[in-house]
Amino acid sequence: MLTALAATLAFHACSGSQTQPTPPPSPVPDPPKIACPVPTPVQSTLGAPISVVYGTPTTVNGAQPVTVACVPPSGSTFAVGATPVTCTATDARQRTDSCTFSVTVTVPPKVRATSYLAFGDSMTAGEVVSEGDGRIRILRVDAAKSYPAELQRDLTSVYTSQAQSISVHNQGKPLESAVDGVSRLQGLIATGNYEALTLMEGAIDLGDRDSRTAQKALDAVRTMVRNTKGKGVRVFLATLPPENPNGCCPDRGLAASLVEPYNSGLRNIASQEDVDLVDVFQAFNGDVTTLVDFDGLHPTPAGYTKIAETFFKSIKQALEQPSSSSLATSFRFVPFRAPARRR
Repeated sequence: MLTALAATLAFHACSGSQTQPTPPPSPVPDPPKIACPVPTPVQSTLGAPISVVYGTPTTVNGAQPVTVACVPPSGSTFAVGATPVTCTATDARQRTDSCTFSVTVTVPPKVRATSYLAFGDSMTAGEVVSEGDGRIRILRVDAAKSYPAELQRDLTSVYTSQAQSISVHNQGKPLESAVDGVSRLQGLIATGNYEALTLMEGAIDLGDRDSRTAQKALDAVRTMVRNTKGKGVRVFLATLPPENPNGCCPDRGLAASLVEPYNSGLRNIASQEDVDLVDVFQAFNGDVTTLVDFDGLHPTPAGYTKIAETFFKSIKQALEQPSSSSLATSFRFVPFRAPARRR
């Protein structure tokens, strides 16, 4: 009896100490997947190879740790043009995935004309009425705030590789009428080595408040345009900014109503003579308070900046050679040639 009981207890004891079942193995992670960055073009100011730091590729999945290596690595020196970069992700099981993108290095844009003549009256010279004594009318020309000075700063800041050769020669002459300006401009074009002319003329003529004087001014401007383009110089003809008839002390905005008809004549000249129109009047968008000084006629420094911006946009559209990913960016300036007249 005791022997049978001992055997039964021994059986149950052995049954309770059986080995637990082995848990199933962990699932194997999916192979790694890599996504390359999307870099933006990088500009080489001097057109030489430059160091480029690009973004880090992203990875998902894979047995940890997952390592990423790119060739050429970020921070390497890249030449002008598009250079392929291949990035590879490798996980702990030596499984890999790759992606490829390009690092593009460009050269700066260039402009086809670097020598400019800015011609006109006191608005070109850079008269800032609020810097003088308005009551006794002390003439105050601030050349550093004139639109030609602003235009040169705009051109050199964008066309950096040509900055040393870009010049905007300010030939604004206060109180000069368009009729009187014809011969002066002709002499400057004949003796100077200019590639482009920025012309804004006629405000003095409108001061007579006589439509006949305005027409004489338009005829003079047409002569200026023809003489200039006949010398192979590109012409950028500007409309006049608006005037403020409520200007005061002195009040020089009395020809405000004649400005738009006169500008219509300038637009016709630009179209008929096939030259570039720079619509300063439109750019001012009717602002005769912040962009026009207290005399109602001359621009404020902000107004001169607006004029320069408007000229710059026209020059950029007409003469810019866009940024390139090729070193073959040299070119020769092609002078303006008037279209042949139909007989």
